[in-house]
Amino acid sequence: MGDKHTEATVFAALVVGAVAKLAFGSITRRNRRRMMVHVGRVTQLNCYPVKSCRGTSVDSGYCTAVGLQIGKVTDRHWLVARSNGDFITQRQSLRMALVQVTINENDLTFNAPGMPALTIPVDMVPDRSKVTKCRVWEDRLEGMDCGDDAAFWFSTFLQMPNLRLLFSAPGLQRRELTWTNKPWGNPALPGDQSVFSDYCGYLVATEESLAFVNDHLKSPVPMKRFRPSIVISGSPAFDEDNWQEIQIGGSATFRMLDPCTRCIMTTIDEDLAERDPNSEPLETLRTLRCFPEYGKAPLFGVNATIDIPGVIRVGDPVYALRK
Repeated sequence: MGDKHTEATVFAALVVGAVAKLAFGSITRRNRRRMMVHVGRVTQLNCYPVKSCRGTSVDSGYCTAVGLQIGKVTDRHWLVARSNGDFITQRQSLRMALVQVTINENDLTFNAPGMPALTIPVDMVPDRSKVTKCRVWEDRLEGMDCGDDAAFWFSTFLQMPNLRLLFSAPGLQRRELTWTNKPWGNPALPGDQSVFSDYCGYLVATEESLAFVNDHLKSPVPMKRFRPSIVISGSPAFDEDNWQEIQIGGSATFRMLDPCTRCIMTTIDEDLAERDPNSEPLETLRTLRCFPEYGKAPLFGVNATIDIPGVIRVGDPVYALRK
């Protein structure tokens, strides 16, 4: 009788504790929301189904724990890899910039110059016999092979032998953001995840920051050079550096992680699949946006992860909690 009473007491205490935690969390969120200030509106939303292929601009999407979801398609859930699983990006093949990805209700359609359209289903049934190991930077992940037709299409167009298209099916290994080693420290928390992105599920940039950079360039560049998920307008240039959290629309809440260090990808003209001969805008960024704690790589945009999922739309107001 005593044991049962003790078990009941412990269970009741756990329930009370859980309820108290939820209540405290709700109060904390309300208080933080009151401290937020309006910083602008969403002007662009972009989803990149296949890592390093062209993105798709959309009017709305659902913000999941690992990236922007459009219908059944979630950001960077497909990966082009060598036969040994090593990932391929525009760093290795400029022609990836020419691969257009169209999101349909039940499939993805790929188009590229001189190639027939390729269509693959987006709701592939998980099949462990098709799962292979793959690598994104130093992280070892899993992907389900999308078949020989897709492999032939990408190998032919990218002019690289034995490529495979992999899909992060439900239940496969996701990338823990805490795995990433950053010299300035990794601000991610346990449970923060992404799939095949370089780091996290979201990149936030602002129109004003791009305008500032373009004012210093001989030839302005479009925002797509920086491949952001969410573009915002309405604040001074680089005000996003000072945001701790942002809320978009009615509920979606993002935790800002750290500034995004930029690389040679920014120098690739997506329309031509060519690198800028003067390495712009990267060279100019280095004169404007380098800081000692981040080394030699300049900063543009802010990495972010989701704390409260939700639907966001172009035109939604954006509120920020400042650091």
